This record gives sequence, C-alpha cells and structure tokens, in this order.
Amino acid sequence: MRKLYLVRHATPDFKDDIKLCIGKTDIDIGNKGIDESKKLRDFFSKKQINSIFSSPLSRCVSTAEIISDGKLEVNIDAGLMEIDMGEWEGIPLKDIVKELGDEPLNGEKRVDALERMENAIIEIMNSTAGDVICVAHAGVNCAFIAKVIGADIKTSRAIRQPYASYSCFEYENFEFKCLEIGILPEKESELK
Repeated sequence: MRKLYLVRHATPDFKDDIKLCIGKTDIDIGNKGIDESKKLRDFFSKKQINSIFSSPLSRCVSTAEIISDGKLEVNIDAGLMEIDMGEWEGIPLKDIVKELGDEPLNGEKRVDALERMENAIIEIMNSTAGDVICVAHAGVNCAFIAKVIGADIKTSRAIRQPYASYSCFEYENFEFKCLEIGILPEKESELK
C-alpha cells in the first residue's frame, strides 16, 4: 500500500508580518519557513519517499527543496497551484469579511480547484511508484481532503492545515483513504 503525504508549504515571508490572502501571488518562505521546512525534512528523512512534487509557487518549491535535501528531484506540477483568490488576492486576512462557504469574486471556484488538484494527484500517483510527497497550499489541500473524507467542500476551509503541516493518505486501486490531517512534524512524537 502506497502513501501520499500532502504538505502545506511553510510560512511565507510576509512583509511586516502582515498575513495576506495569497492564492497565485508568489511569496517565498522566510526564516521561520526555512526552520519549519527543516523540521519537515528531518521528519521525512525517516520515511521511504520515492518522489517529491510541488506547486510552481516559490513558497512550495522552497519548502520542497529543503525537504528533498538534494536527495530527490523536486518535480513541478501546475495542478498543485493554490486557488486563485480573485478580489481577495493580496488583501490582509484581517480585512476580508467572509463566511465559511463564501467564494472570492472573480476567483477560482473550489470545485474547479478540486478537479484540477485531484487530476494532478491521480496523474502523479499513477506515474510514480512508492510513497510520494506533494507540496501545495491550504485551499486546494482542504478541498482534496474534504473530497476524500466525504465532507462538504463549501466548508473545506475549516479543515486544519497549519503552515508546514502534512496530511497522510493511503492510495490503492485508484482510491485514497485519509490517515492523518494537518499534522505538524514536531507534534507527531507527542501523539504516540
């Protein structure tokens, strides 16, 4: 039985520490994100990982490269991109008034992002062998998790996905089974 580790990128380097709604905006990780990525690297170094894939946005690529530690090639897949946040893009999170089920105006719908993400992940799993890491974003990760666990996609943003966390799935016969959601690597030892 194979495993898929769906990782949310590490903390972006927000200017003045003001968290923004970023979908397609390309912000790399900062020092905190580098430290978080090293914890992911240490965690995954104890696993038998065969492939690493990443969204093309630099916050994911940097996270994936640190996890890889030069041992595996980081493969870029545009299907792992974050949801286009439309009119919310670049706005400080504290300034966006929204309900859990709201969608951004002129942005990508969650169902469309889910279809793109799911197609990418299935193609990745079918073109590789062994366990795989995909480094992506909270929005698309939550949509994918909601589909796998049978939750309402309209409320998928409520699924826990901290920066530099992972969710683990078993993959067999074209089916995913969710094993863990939103786990921080330094917290795993506390769970056992």
